[in-house]
Amino acid sequence: MQQTSTGAAEAERYHYADFTRDNYRRLLRLAKERYRFRAYTEISAADEPFVLWRHDVDMSVHSALRLARIEAEEGVSATYFMHLHSEFYNLLERSVADCVQGILSAGHRLGLHFDAAYYGDRAGREMEPLLAAERALLSDAFGAPVEVFSFHNPDAFTLSCQEWSYAGMVNTYARCFREEVGYCSDSNGYWRFRRLEDVLRAGEDARLQVLTHPEWWQDAPMPPRERIQRCIDGRALRTADWYDGFLSRAGRQNVGAAADPAGTACTGE
Repeated sequence: MQQTSTGAAEAERYHYADFTRDNYRRLLRLAKERYRFRAYTEISAADEPFVLWRHDVDMSVHSALRLARIEAEEGVSATYFMHLHSEFYNLLERSVADCVQGILSAGHRLGLHFDAAYYGDRAGREMEPLLAAERALLSDAFGAPVEVFSFHNPDAFTLSCQEWSYAGMVNTYARCFREEVGYCSDSNGYWRFRRLEDVLRAGEDARLQVLTHPEWWQDAPMPPRERIQRCIDGRALRTADWYDGFLSRAGRQNVGAAADPAGTACTGE
């Protein structure tokens, strides 16, 4: 389909071409030229230049695994923040859990992506116990330490929580990060504040925190809404494949099944 002039202008304005996996690899190489990749628990006041490379996994653990493999091939590690209340994945599903284990096996770290809004008013009264409970669930599920957390969709309340740590975990929105460390984010599928390539090329931030969301990074340029649709369709297809496969393995009839349901939707990966 031919792209309209409006579509082309939008693609340029929001840098659709930035969000491919090939370009992701290129950005990693550019970052390596200027920064040391560090864990949140490893940094010190005298340690610079460094970059904290972070993924808030909102929608696709399968896409997260794709990025984790690229990072491992490039010899860097990142922290993957998993969301226990995502509308898009369930960490206890076998295929999703396997992806998380794959990320850990590639040498990356596990963080907690904490959704205070899920708890409503309880979050204000019981935030540390709730953080501790989610930390224990995540750590126990994957047999890995969880030493850092990020807030999901931070609001006025969570942004007011600026201490270095809560419930024994480093807070990625702590005052020191906000005041002393540069920041670049791809939230909502575009560069909301600064374009990552521009930030890396300028090299003006002695300390930098980069936040990416794996679902935005695909093999080909496309609008953010289309990238999200891939996640939605991919999850639906995997669920359908599981159901069809189960009936086949059990020797049961799959009444009303399409002759060839495979390949009718993208995988979202």
